[in-house]
Parts: sequence; structure tokens; C-alpha cells
Amino acid sequence: MQTAFYLYTVLVLLVCVCAGTMSLAAYLICRKRSHLYVMAFFLFYFLDLVLIFQREYLGSGVPAEVLPYYAIDAPYLKLVLAAAALESLWLVACEQLDKKSVALRVVPVVVYVIAETATIVFMPEGPLRQWVYYDIRQVFLAWVVAYWLVTFRRLKGTDERSYLKRFLPLMVCAAIMVVAIVAEDTFVILMLRPDTSPTGDVVMLFLSGRNVSESLLAVYFGVFSIRTAGSLMRLRFNEPLVGDTDVRRQHIDELIPAYCAVHGLTARERDILTLMLEGKDNQNIASELHLALGTVKAHTHHILKKSGCANRADLMREFWKE
Repeated sequence: MQTAFYLYTVLVLLVCVCAGTMSLAAYLICRKRSHLYVMAFFLFYFLDLVLIFQREYLGSGVPAEVLPYYAIDAPYLKLVLAAAALESLWLVACEQLDKKSVALRVVPVVVYVIAETATIVFMPEGPLRQWVYYDIRQVFLAWVVAYWLVTFRRLKGTDERSYLKRFLPLMVCAAIMVVAIVAEDTFVILMLRPDTSPTGDVVMLFLSGRNVSESLLAVYFGVFSIRTAGSLMRLRFNEPLVGDTDVRRQHIDELIPAYCAVHGLTARERDILTLMLEGKDNQNIASELHLALGTVKAHTHHILKKSGCANRADLMREFWKE
């Protein structure tokens, strides 16, 4: 059984390493901050799992009956790591929803830190304290998911909704898994007692430091992040980078709704921008859209002005950065 827990933890660690590495590579290519925040989440979650490994290694020679099941090892260090990981997820959501308010980005994690600190300081050691300590994390995660879903539902522009829709399965899965995480914590910490457990003290000790539902959610998020980053890097390393390729067109279709919404581009400007991103010059754009060349030049000027770019090359860099 200990071998099974060991392999299970190693698997989750490997997913964290792969997802964090891929996200960092994606950030270095496109400089999109959301990839950096995803990398930060997997880094801090990885370190949190390492603490579990350390606990089990140091306690490997100690009889199970004398180990404290309901003690929280290194509570303040775990608090820092959890706060950093959860804040990283919240920043990803803020980037997706284009929320720039500093207060909105900072206040939730400050409230989380205060609540966790109060739990450590004022609650007596025992199962209830351990349950509250770990499930305040789920309250924060539920806040992130709920805020994202409510904002998504209130969006009236089809452009923003079409861009965010690809993240909807991830958020729905997260909402379901938050409920599963709380249910598992409730059963393992509050209901399944070491002295009555049919699985034995050693298994109980392993379960007290893990949440399988949380790990499954992290693995799902990791696979989703690897696929997203891999798709981006496949586009960037696919030669040539300009031209009308299926991969390039797919990414333009995914990214252009949000870009147009952020910069206030009209429907016609969006059509022209799409063709510009495909590498077509003004004359070809005019022919394809059945417009006068002067009209295309005027729209191009407006697009550059609204996006704050000096020329087409700057616009291309800015678009893929976004």
C-alpha cells in the first residue's frame, strides 16, 4: 500500500513538472502572463507535495500509533505555499476575464491568509481544526470558479464568450471536484477515525496528508495546460509562421474575438485584421472583401491606432503576445 501511495504521488509530481515546464516555455515564446501564472501554480503545488514526501520520509521509522494524525505539519509554510498557488490560479482567471483592478486581484488572497492564520492561532488541535485549515482552500477555489462562471454568464458580447467558452469544461470540472474534495476531507478527517479504520493506522496516516480528489483536479488542470501550451508552441515552431495554414487559422479564430473586444475593433476591422494576420497585403484584402483599396487603408490605420501599434510588424507581435 505504501508503494501505491508513493507511485501515486510521483505521478502527480511528474504532471506538475511537465505542466509547469510547458507553461514556462509558452510564456517565453509569447510573453502572455497567464502562462507564467500557470507555471507558478504548478511550482507551488509541487513544493506542497514535496512537504508530504518529507513528512512520510521522516516518519518512516516511527510507529504509526504514536504519530499525530490531526497535527498540521509546518502550518505557516503550507499556508504560504497554498496562498501562492491559489493566488496564481486567481490571476489566471483575472487575465482571462481582463480584470485589471489591483484590489480585486489582491483582496481575496489577503482574506484567505487571515482566515488560515486565525485557524492556526485560535483553534485547538484536533480533527475540526485540520478540516477547517484544509477546506478554507476549497472556499477560495470555489470563489475563483464561481466568479469566473458568473462573469462568463453575464457577458453579452459573443466575441468574449466564444473565446472563454473553451475554458468552460475546465471550470465545470473544477466546480464538481471542489465538492468532491470537501466530501473526501469530511469523510477522512471528521468521520473515519484511526482507531476504528478498517484500513489500518498506516493507511490512515497516508490519507491524512493527501486528498485524492484534489490530486485528480490538479492532474486534469495539468493535462489541460500541457495541451494548451503545446498547441501554442506547435504554432510558433511551425514554419513558416506567416501564411494561411490550418493551425495558424485555428489560433487566429480563438484569439481574435478577445483581442477585438479589448481594443474596441468593429466587425469590419475584425475581418480586415484577420486577413492581415494571415499575411495578406492591402490589395489582396480589398479584393477578397470587395472593398476599395482606400477603404482598406483607412481601416488598417484605425486598427493600428486602436491597438497602439506603429506598423503591421508591431501589430503582429502585439496580437500574438495577447
